Amino acid sequence: MTAAIVAVCGAVGFGVAFMRSSSQPSSEVADFRATMTANFAAQCFQAARTSSPAEVADAKLHSFCNCTATRVNTALSDADVKVLAEQERKGVTAPPALLMDKAKPIAAICRSEAGLAG
Repeated sequence: MTAAIVAVCGAVGFGVAFMRSSSQPSSEVADFRATMTANFAAQCFQAARTSSPAEVADAKLHSFCNCTATRVNTALSDADVKVLAEQERKGVTAPPALLMDKAKPIAAICRSEAGLAG
């Protein structure tokens, strides 16, 4: 389940990040990072809420999603961010392997820290 949530978030957060940051020419990397992190966290919460039992508290899901989004952002180098932006420019719509390779282990750690089972 964690991998599926991360895949959805990665694809959506990644795509929307470039579209928003491209309209702001200054500091493309910083803009991309900020937008990607916010979008990743928001999409993660929506996917997690949909796929989690009703008794799982929203606070736990937000904790998991915010943790994952923030740590993925930190794990990406500026060079990684430039590669992701270039993939977006080329029309890549699937979650990039570069993002997924970093996000999956981080999501597992954040899931545990948020107190989510499985």
